[in-house]
Amino acid sequence: MGNNSPVRIMVIVLSVLVFIIAMIFNALAGTGSKNGPFQQSTGNVSNKYETEITPSGWTFSIWGIIYTWLSAMLIYLITSLCRKNAYGRMYCEPAILPYGFYLSWIVNIILNIMWLFLWDKEQMVAGLTVLVVIAFTNYLLIFFCCHGLHSYGAWLDKHHRLDLWLIRALLAVIQVQNGIGVYATWTTIATLLNFTIVLQYNAGLSKEGAAAVSLSLLLIEVVAWFVVENFVLEMHVRYILTIYPVVTWALLGNVAKHYNVATPTRSSVFTVVLLVLACALFVARVLLVIWRHRKQPLYQGSNTGALSPMDISAKQKKNPQLED
Repeated sequence: MGNNSPVRIMVIVLSVLVFIIAMIFNALAGTGSKNGPFQQSTGNVSNKYETEITPSGWTFSIWGIIYTWLSAMLIYLITSLCRKNAYGRMYCEPAILPYGFYLSWIVNIILNIMWLFLWDKEQMVAGLTVLVVIAFTNYLLIFFCCHGLHSYGAWLDKHHRLDLWLIRALLAVIQVQNGIGVYATWTTIATLLNFTIVLQYNAGLSKEGAAAVSLSLLLIEVVAWFVVENFVLEMHVRYILTIYPVVTWALLGNVAKHYNVATPTRSSVFTVVLLVLACALFVARVLLVIWRHRKQPLYQGSNTGALSPMDISAKQKKNPQLED
């Protein structure tokens, strides 16, 4: 029977606490009461710095979905403190999510709070820097989650299939990979929006030029991700499907606000092209995942499912390149 891990319990609890604090600050930033820590709401600041790719206000309601999904993820992690299997409590036997995941999460949420204050003070360059790091830590969260499933996926598939799908599932609400995927994608888009503001208002680039740069970067990122997820890291990120819906949501908000059929601008036409591309790539992605799920199931023929979590962990330490 595995022993309890006080350090792991501490980082899980700390992860929940910093998230709760962040939710309080986000609520305060949303109202912008002058009696509170923020002098203006996030929406009011956004209205001051209008760009050609700033989406409609309703688009930002996705934050409600993101925070609900992340809350559900944390509830799942908290339940692992109480749930047991034959080897011990689920939070440490097996320790699917490494300490790096929790450290990245805590840094991410602290930066989330920091960005709210920078945005309130209209410190756009500093805010952009923080957003870049937020997006990067989100990528780290996905990496650590995928690494954990790479190590223990076959064991979960054999002994705890529900947990396997709660961590990476297609449809489950309380799961990790796709929730982080939504958060990572939206913060990437937010970074591009902030970058556009810096180019336009700080660097003096024209509205059209600033929008073109950011839309071009988004195009490169979307195409690059499609290649990576389908042909480079396919076995690790197979069931992450939330990237394109988030991109589509952001682009729809942009089209709704800026596209004029009678007099379309270059930025709005570029946005429509990106929207069509994102939808097409999403359909292609779903079809590829369905086909591979049936024809090339993960963990088929794997021998790690017969090992205990402790044996898998020991092998992983001896050989970090251990294949499932």
